[in-house]
Amino acid sequence: MGRTALPVAAAVLLATAWTGAAATTAFAAPVAVCGHTTDQPELRQGATGASVVEAQCQLNLATKASRYTPIAADGSFGSGTLARVKAFQACAGLSVDGNIGPQTWAALNTWSAHPRRCGTSTTSAVQSSVCGHSSAQPTLRKGANGVDVKELQCRLNLAMDPFHYAPLTIDGDFGGGTENRVVQLQMCANLGTDGVAGPNTWAKVVEWSRTGGYCAPPKPAGYSIDGVDTAKYQHPGGAAIDWAKLRAGGVEFATVKATRGLNVTDEYLSADLSGARAAGLAVAPYHFYTATAADTGAAQADRFINAVRATGYTAQRAGDLPPVFDLERMDDGSGRCPPYATVADAKAWLDRVESAFGRRPIIYTQRSFLDDCMGSTTAFSAYPLQLADYRRSITQPPLPNGSSSWLMWQYTESAIPDGIQAPVTADVFNGTQADLDRLANRGAGSR
Repeated sequence: MGRTALPVAAAVLLATAWTGAAATTAFAAPVAVCGHTTDQPELRQGATGASVVEAQCQLNLATKASRYTPIAADGSFGSGTLARVKAFQACAGLSVDGNIGPQTWAALNTWSAHPRRCGTSTTSAVQSSVCGHSSAQPTLRKGANGVDVKELQCRLNLAMDPFHYAPLTIDGDFGGGTENRVVQLQMCANLGTDGVAGPNTWAKVVEWSRTGGYCAPPKPAGYSIDGVDTAKYQHPGGAAIDWAKLRAGGVEFATVKATRGLNVTDEYLSADLSGARAAGLAVAPYHFYTATAADTGAAQADRFINAVRATGYTAQRAGDLPPVFDLERMDDGSGRCPPYATVADAKAWLDRVESAFGRRPIIYTQRSFLDDCMGSTTAFSAYPLQLADYRRSITQPPLPNGSSSWLMWQYTESAIPDGIQAPVTADVFNGTQADLDRLANRGAGSR
């Protein structure tokens, strides 16, 4: 469902994420998240040097998500750094002594690379140096390298909302990832989108990185109801999804991966389906259709039906959305059409599931997939659609041939809302709250 595994580095990082004072070794070795040094000795007020700069930079990355104004990354452990260390320690559930020892370093290494929020915040004076690499700000483009690129990457991490944009690795190499992030900032700032960090781009990244502001991706305008799509990838290191926190943050519906093909049931299906529903979300299980062999649609449907029924899902309870059929390109990274995908085989799945649950399934797909892989068929025009399209230049996803409307729009693959510790795809619902309630068997006149 547009879902891919997390990058290896991110998966390793998240699997070792700091979980509080009881975790004594979050990393096997120190991580130079800001790119200054892996030398991470115990630090206290009065210390100076590269390790202090690294700590100050990591403190900025780790606490800005909680709306802390970045402190000076000047290599001098003064009163401002002391106050921020104490604030971070309280936020991370550590003993608050103001010293940066092994536990605080371990927590910083994790929080700075994968920011999260805590319940406190404060405002301090705006600083000019928040990353500590360079103040030169030359024009930079893909292929550049060195300390100026490190400064740019660090400031981009501080400027871009980490709950929508996974932080860059601060390695001094201006590659495709850095270029793409520059483009994203330029779009956010209404600048020319050339991927080059010139004077205007530097001015914006400096402004946002040194203050409490963020560039966040625009949600499609005019749609007030939000949703997410989850699978095992949203459980790094076995971390649970906090569905209550998601609901409190405004998420109203979810699709949860149930099965894939003939032989995979997502290990978090039961926990996520029941957890989302218990938190008050409207929720649907989904099946990822594979067509690596001919005429397997009905058998795939049987596996899906058995798996979701085992969780208590009936499609008829209050909070149950119709089941979702994930019809897209192969999930092996090749972008190929499934070799044995046919309209008849897809219909075999849809018909069997509709018969089992008494609800017409929702189809997750893209117009480009149906055009390229299924001959622009109109056979699915009567089904409600969840369409994926991440372009920001459009105001709604393009409809498949023969379809007149869409139900859900998966508009990003990089949301990180409160409650989920990994990037997740996010959606908007094309309708009112009353429409969603009816679809989820809630209230008078449901369905």
